[in-house]
Amino acid sequence: KQWYQRRVAITAGEKCGHGAKLLTAMYDHACADPLVCDITVEDPSENFTRLRNFVDALKCSSLPSFQPDKLKEGFSKEMVTEAREKHKITAVQVRKIYELLRLRATDVSNAKEYKKYRLEVKRRLNIPFQKEKKSLQKLEKFLQPQEYEAVLQSKSVDNQHEFLEKSYRDVELEYRKVIERLSAHVDV
Repeated sequence: KQWYQRRVAITAGEKCGHGAKLLTAMYDHACADPLVCDITVEDPSENFTRLRNFVDALKCSSLPSFQPDKLKEGFSKEMVTEAREKHKITAVQVRKIYELLRLRATDVSNAKEYKKYRLEVKRRLNIPFQKEKKSLQKLEKFLQPQEYEAVLQSKSVDNQHEFLEKSYRDVELEYRKVIERLSAHVDV
């Protein structure tokens, strides 16, 4: 497995679409190389993440598995496979793009449809808590009962629910910014 590293910093001319064009050109170049398996970004800034989500959403929105009717059926392995094969997008990024495009296809005025979407995103956001819960169960074997109780109290369910709700609101806000840009999109 070979690793290629590229670093680009551009600040002049923000909000002109140059970043999307540059990122698209870089993706196209990487996708043409049969040795490239996927395109990952380590420690991206918020602005770069938004740019990447925009470019990936544009690319994925033309794929059959990302059409509105398919999006409403839920996340699928087909989406991961298709996005990875066509655009070398990682599975984690494919999931984010699915959620973004799913929000775009969701009728938020339909309470049932919107709730179904929110719960699906929250289930993903809850995965770290589920892993932590399993770790805590293992930890119980090594702690005194009062020590274990103290650890559990520091991890209250109320804090978890607050965190999930705030995380969801933040995610939706970021997705809406990209959706707004997608709606105004002319050409990349």
